[in-house]
Amino acid sequence: MAIVPWTVVTTPHDGVNIKLVKWTGFSDSDTGQPFNVAAYTDKTVQIEGTLGTGVTIQGSLDPDATAYETLNDPQGNALSAVTTAKIENILEHVYLMRPIVGTGVAGVTVWLLLASMR
Repeated sequence: MAIVPWTVVTTPHDGVNIKLVKWTGFSDSDTGQPFNVAAYTDKTVQIEGTLGTGVTIQGSLDPDATAYETLNDPQGNALSAVTTAKIENILEHVYLMRPIVGTGVAGVTVWLLLASMR
């Protein structure tokens, strides 16, 4: 039940409009450190690894990070207990985002691509 830190990944396309974030090294019931996504209108998540009972993508409008809710893809499907590798856009615009994992996970990596047309 650790907090897994995020890493900003440097790419040739970095700038104020693009950011790539990665969480890796999850163990059972870990939570990803929240990342501030408020400045980015487009958010896409990729989930990889042995996902066990699943990975859930959560967001919050609370800058104090005390209350989180499950986020959805653009079709309205909850990104909750995801058990197969996938790439999905995020429907909601939130202040903070984080992944959380269930049990039976191995080699889980969660990528987050952020883009904005500022």
